[in-house]
Amino acid sequence: METKIDEISIKFWDIDKKGKVKILQNKLLEFISKSGFAKAEITDMDYVLVLESANTVKEVADYVIVDFIKNYLKKIKQLEVYEAFIIGSSGYISKPKLRFLTTVKLLNDRDNSNSSWFHFSNLSWQVDKKSFKNRSREEIPGKIWESRILPYDCYTALDDDASQFQKFCMNIAGNDKKRFLALLTIIGYLLHRSQDPSNAKAIIFVDENISFDGTANGGTGKSLLLRAIGKCRELVVMDGKNMKTKSWFKNQRINRTSDIVFYDDVGKDFSLEELYSMITTGIEVEKKYKTAEYISPENAPKICISSNYVVKGTGGSTDIRRRCEFEVANHYNENFTPEDEFGNYFFDDWDRDEWNRFFHFMMSCVQQYLKRGLIIPKPINLKKNRLINATSEEFVAFMDLGLVEYNKWISKKDVFELFKKEYVHYNNLAPHQMTKWMKEYARQSGLVYEDRKSGEKYDFYLKTIGKEASDEEE
Repeated sequence: METKIDEISIKFWDIDKKGKVKILQNKLLEFISKSGFAKAEITDMDYVLVLESANTVKEVADYVIVDFIKNYLKKIKQLEVYEAFIIGSSGYISKPKLRFLTTVKLLNDRDNSNSSWFHFSNLSWQVDKKSFKNRSREEIPGKIWESRILPYDCYTALDDDASQFQKFCMNIAGNDKKRFLALLTIIGYLLHRSQDPSNAKAIIFVDENISFDGTANGGTGKSLLLRAIGKCRELVVMDGKNMKTKSWFKNQRINRTSDIVFYDDVGKDFSLEELYSMITTGIEVEKKYKTAEYISPENAPKICISSNYVVKGTGGSTDIRRRCEFEVANHYNENFTPEDEFGNYFFDDWDRDEWNRFFHFMMSCVQQYLKRGLIIPKPINLKKNRLINATSEEFVAFMDLGLVEYNKWISKKDVFELFKKEYVHYNNLAPHQMTKWMKEYARQSGLVYEDRKSGEKYDFYLKTIGKEASDEEE
């Protein structure tokens, strides 16, 4: 976006009889304002500089104004004026002086709840529940951030053929139509630039088959999936393995136009609790040498996480409400990649037709989300993997044997000895650890754990909801 220099005819300097140049600061500010520059308040104490055109807005630094004036004076061959401007530029283009620029409202061009926009270099598409409609930039109501414009052309007639990426998504959904539909709505949720703070969730991608021996599988397509979303929206990628959750500047790469924050490949000790406030109450962005800025929950970017491990949480209904987990099928791995299957590298090797099919599919995902809402897929191995992660693989296998009955008082010692007999390498397991595992098993299985002591005897009871213990069950 460039302001046409030829359209501006404000003389912001004067030359006296001795040839001395004087910069007229009020005229200079008028010239800068007429050129499209303005200030937009971000807090009661601070503002950002923006450059507006007929249809777009972009945030700029003060040196952009300096460059604009420099290019203007050189173009009209006013080199003496340029020299005078250089000498006094630190005073002319300073924060106190720029406060006199026109004040505009900080642009908010996020989607409404019923539709979503995709802006391309040649036109824009509006997606709603029933249709796709293309618009020229001049037909779009209001302005948009220039950073929203994707550096691709998109056909006015969309291609209905299945894209390579659509087939990839079906593969990572295990070729299951219901899971594929859930994945479409998840992608649509992330692409839709509208946030309902009361129902905001973290999207979590984990492998369907998780290794519990300390090795990470990887290569299943989780990062490629988010890379594709980043082709359509402003994506901030955080290194999940090196998160600095205590740092003041942990969010400094997040901007007011950021659409999604992606925590890539978080470790096994990561807990969703660390992001609870970001999901529900907005984000505090503090950048070095700048005033901290608060992004309200309705304007905050959506949160996405990928992991080769079960993502921990506090448990209970509060934790469940804040997450939407999708188990990625192990169709791909280090030895069989999308490049092997499709014969090209996604994005880098696509022609215009493939790009067009890709964008059509992504817009279709938004449409499915607008129609159906966010579909939470049924867990495959999640419950079992989460329990294994909190206890041990052997303990879960032991409980699956059905040797421990429900709604009956059972000797802790008998069960403990039976477990150690079954898994001799747990011979040094402490009894209180076994009790902790049993309580966790009860919590995650929807049971009520109770225990009692009678003399030297310790018993426990796993009660199904609504079932009361009786003397006959002792």
